[in-house]
Amino acid sequence: MHLNPEDLRSYAKRDWSAPERLARRARARQPVRTKIRIAIELYEAARRTRPEWPTEQLRKKDLQMHVRLRALLDRAADVGAR
Repeated sequence: MHLNPEDLRSYAKRDWSAPERLARRARARQPVRTKIRIAIELYEAARRTRPEWPTEQLRKKDLQMHVRLRALLDRAADVGAR
């Protein structure tokens, strides 16, 4: 089997992020109810694989990250008001 070097270059230069961008847009348009259902299904699948997950330590760290993000978003909301 002979591979054409130009075909290989063309293949390598493809927009590899396009499928993820399209999927992200599709997910963004999903109803909230669907997003919640999917999140619950993913959580339950993870628990079946690792019943000990998430640990109390991971839960605390996750909460801290959410609180930090909320604070950053609140500060960013005031930027345009100045």
